[in-house]
Order: sequence, then structure tokens, then C-alpha cells
Amino acid sequence: MEFPEIVLEGFEGREEALNRIKRYIHKKTPVMYYRTTDLIHSRRVLWHLEEALSHIVSVYGKKFDVDFTRTLAFVHDDAEIINGDVQLRDKERMTPEELDALAKKEREAIPLVVRMYSQIANGYDYSMLLHATKDKISLEAQFVSFFDKFDGAGEAWHELWAGNKYFLTPAGGSDGNDGYIRRLREFPKKYPALINFFEEFPDYIPEHFDFDSVLKNGKLHTRETLGENSGYEPYKKWKRTIIRREGIENLLTQLEHE
Repeated sequence: MEFPEIVLEGFEGREEALNRIKRYIHKKTPVMYYRTTDLIHSRRVLWHLEEALSHIVSVYGKKFDVDFTRTLAFVHDDAEIINGDVQLRDKERMTPEELDALAKKEREAIPLVVRMYSQIANGYDYSMLLHATKDKISLEAQFVSFFDKFDGAGEAWHELWAGNKYFLTPAGGSDGNDGYIRRLREFPKKYPALINFFEEFPDYIPEHFDFDSVLKNGKLHTRETLGENSGYEPYKKWKRTIIRREGIENLLTQLEHE
């Protein structure tokens, strides 16, 4: 499927603001060889979604709003311009009271972001889009959430195949049953509306993997190794989309060192 470019009018400075927010900033991941930003991530989430849209529409038909979902993917992290990126591993360890306080803070950021830029984003109510990413009530928002986490998993896999020990747990843990593997595999139970899709296309759910061996044999990426068969289909899918849509520079340029 071919898609028109999403152009946001009245959003001067948005991309620069997203590009200042670095991904995976946490004491558990002090070094990320190929550290990305929210700008890179938001674009990639859109691309991963677009790669799957023909399959999604084949299951849900015209009731699935393609244009809305694409826009949602594109702006899903915009509220972080105000609050920054709270790591998922920290959210999972919060008490109910802490989660409520965080949710309140995130919602309070939405009108601030709207005032910074525009009430309309690609023809949609910008505030409604940002609330949808938080609520995850709609089928469209649930798919965006899935590909948001799929890209987070891919970032971790890319680090692990480069030999970065700090990303063993985010990638899936020693037994391949932790981190983003666990989170992605929980989606059909967490969001029953997605079950039909995953039953039709089970390959979107990542399998367990021997990530200890990956780490042991990891080496920094080169043009040659990017083309090698990793033996792990989800990582191959993640990498293939980025190379086709973004190129290889961000996948190869080492920004941080031990």
C-alpha cells in the first residue's frame, strides 16, 4: 500500500523538540550504541504500522480508520515534549497511586502541547489524538500501541546483536520471556479486539529466543552484518522496514561507547 506523506501545518519546532528527547535514558541502560530519539521512533512506528496495514484492513475492513491510525502513530509521543519519556520498566513497577499521578500529569500536558502547535493535526483534532494514545480504547490506538512497543523491542534487539549487555532484559531476557517479548505477547489478552488479527497473522507475535547466545556472539554493526541472517524473524522484519524507509545511517552510526 502507498500512503501520502503526513504534513503537519503550524507545528514549527515540533521535530526539533522530539529530536531532543533521547530514547532508553535509564540507569539500567547507561550506554546505547545506536541511541535514537523520539523523532526517529515516531517515524518508525508509523512505518511499521504502514507495513502491516494491508493485513489489518484484510481482517477489519472499512471500519478500520487507516488515515486516523497513521496520524495517531505519527504524533503518539508528542506529549513527551512536555513530560519527557518515562521508561516502561519504571511504569510497570509503580504503585496504583503513582500510576494515577503519572496519568494525571500526562493528561495535563496535552492542552499545553496543543497550545504550542495547533488544534488540528493532519485534519484531526490534535487533543483527541493525544488523548486516544493514552486511553487506548479504540482498535486503532491499540494497534499503534503494539507497533510502538514493537519498535522499542527492535531497538533493544539491535543493541543486543551489537553486543550491548545492557539490553539483554529489554530485548527479552535470558529465556526470551521478559522485556518487550513479554509485553508484545500479552497484547491478545490485554486487548481482545486484536485477537482476530493475531489469529490470522500469528507471525506478528514474537517467539521466545536464546538471547544469551546473541549477546555472547554480538558485534558492532557494519554494512555487511546488516545484511546477514540474524535467525530471528521479528528483528529481521524490524530491520527490513527501517532500511527500506529510513536507510542505514542510524543503524550503523555508533553514538555511545563503553
